Amino acid sequence: MAFSEKTKLVAKEKACFHCVICHREFVEVHHIVPQCEGGSDNIENAVALCARCHDLYGGNPEKRKQIREMRNHWYDLMEKRKRGELSIFETFETQSSETVMRSKPENGGVAIYHCVYEDEDFATSARIIVELLSKAQEECPNVPRHLYLDIEGHKNSAGGFDGEMYELQRHFILEFLGKHFTAVHLPLFSVNLNKPQDNDVPNTLLIQESLL
Repeated sequence: MAFSEKTKLVAKEKACFHCVICHREFVEVHHIVPQCEGGSDNIENAVALCARCHDLYGGNPEKRKQIREMRNHWYDLMEKRKRGELSIFETFETQSSETVMRSKPENGGVAIYHCVYEDEDFATSARIIVELLSKAQEECPNVPRHLYLDIEGHKNSAGGFDGEMYELQRHFILEFLGKHFTAVHLPLFSVNLNKPQDNDVPNTLLIQESLL
């Protein structure tokens, strides 16, 4: 069997007709656990994805837990939007083809998303994140900022993250950039930062080899 039209509509409505990963419009409803592996046709196994994210993540069993987590978090944001706690999201693309999601400054925070692909090293990722941070401060000055990071590949022989991606998450983002965010959501951990957000954000980044 396949999803009923009612189930597909509910899944799309809960996601506000946006992809739960990249937040683009024009989505289809897909099985998180495929039917051929016993996946059900109920709403708990349904996720709204754009064609690109479905191709990138849909067939990867290792991503199923993360897809559920991202879906549920997006649902929570959309519920807050419906209650008037967040304004309608607008999207814009950077030159790096990463997506920044932002709400109107008077109504809440800005969410910054970046996916680190397999061919992206520490220096490239760090510079992109700083550029996105600077752009968010420029577009929505002084509002709470939430960073969302996804990482493709970059695994060591034990299945954990390699040295560069561990350094990026644990030391660069959390210890160096963390003060410029209200919260960070990384593959290793999610943290709500208790100190007031520092809005004196860097515009550029100089990386020395000794940092890697």
